[in-house]
Amino acid sequence: MLFLTSRLLSRTAGRITTTSVAPTLACFNGAVPRAAQLHTTRTIRDETTSEGALMAAAEGMRVIPTRSQSAKEMLYLFVQDLCKQNIGEEGYKYFPFALGLFTTIGACNVLNLLPYVEMPTQIIGCTVAMSATIIGGVTIKCIQKHKLDFFSFFFPAGAPLGLAPLLVPVEMISFFSRAISLGVRLGANLTAGHMIMHIIADFGAQLTASGSVLGPVTCLALLPITVLEMAVAMIQAYVFSMLTTMYIRDTIELH
Repeated sequence: MLFLTSRLLSRTAGRITTTSVAPTLACFNGAVPRAAQLHTTRTIRDETTSEGALMAAAEGMRVIPTRSQSAKEMLYLFVQDLCKQNIGEEGYKYFPFALGLFTTIGACNVLNLLPYVEMPTQIIGCTVAMSATIIGGVTIKCIQKHKLDFFSFFFPAGAPLGLAPLLVPVEMISFFSRAISLGVRLGANLTAGHMIMHIIADFGAQLTASGSVLGPVTCLALLPITVLEMAVAMIQAYVFSMLTTMYIRDTIELH
């Protein structure tokens, strides 16, 4: 999939530089006719674009995929389906953002499990700042597209007009609370898992130091918990990306 996609994108990614080479002809008094001009086209890949970045990631891909290539393609299709299901046909243009968001958060969550490693996703302040930035960008995008119709988001269609003083504040609080709840959900789940691991490890160390036979057993219990935490780390990355794509859908359709 990535192999074929990279070939298709190779025609559009990057800048197109066209150079005209006009041979010197003695005739026509130095004026070169248009048909005699030689045009050469050179394509320069721009990796700052989504197409160029995808081409760079797809370098070395084979028609018969290797194991690493198959893993990349599975990740590619997984995030692509996530965008299509939550956003619709317009979700493809948000695919690079969703892919970067999922892989970055997932990698940070897994790296958080290593000793003496503290990634930004474990700090609630960082996750809230990230979610607030996303919700702010989604809100600006929605206002740019729908103009004043954006404010109809805070008053459900078909609701009695007399309930506007009650519904509008509730809907506004519900909308803008996403900026906090999205980040707190991510940071709190990771912090809770790490606290459980820390408590069990500390308890096992104390039992081992006291000479109890339960000490090594308690420490071995960290192995399944670590595997569980790795699953939770990827699930939280998926939930964050899924909710983000659902919020992006609000910029396309007002509910």
